Amino acid sequence: MVCIFVVLNLKTNTMRKLLILLLCSCSMLMFGQVGKTSIHYDENAETKVTSLKYSSNSIKDLETIDFGDIKSIFSSNKEDEVIKIIFEIDLKESKNKFKSSITISGMTKELDSLIMRSKKRLNALIRIAKKNKINSKL
Repeated sequence: MVCIFVVLNLKTNTMRKLLILLLCSCSMLMFGQVGKTSIHYDENAETKVTSLKYSSNSIKDLETIDFGDIKSIFSSNKEDEVIKIIFEIDLKESKNKFKSSITISGMTKELDSLIMRSKKRLNALIRIAKKNKINSKL
């Protein structure tokens, strides 16, 4: 109460502003420091990977994909979870600026069949991309 009375009775605007600023900053410093918060990590927490995306601007990158790695990536998922595997290619220097993608999705328990389907579709995508490339470096 006394502080508010003193602020209102000050004659100069700058003194009034300085005192208000001082009071506000003091109250923020005193009440702004709340007790420490603790974070608890659950050691039984599960992680799951629901999608995997390969994006490339080179045909060679898509030809060297290791499908064994894909199987290991999804190995920690439960069998009833839906997963997606996406392959993208963007050949900016090709004729018609070829850009395409394929998506294969299914349950984790069907991972082997998903990998077989993705191999077939990826080979088709690579064949189409090779038809559209101009430069031999792609």
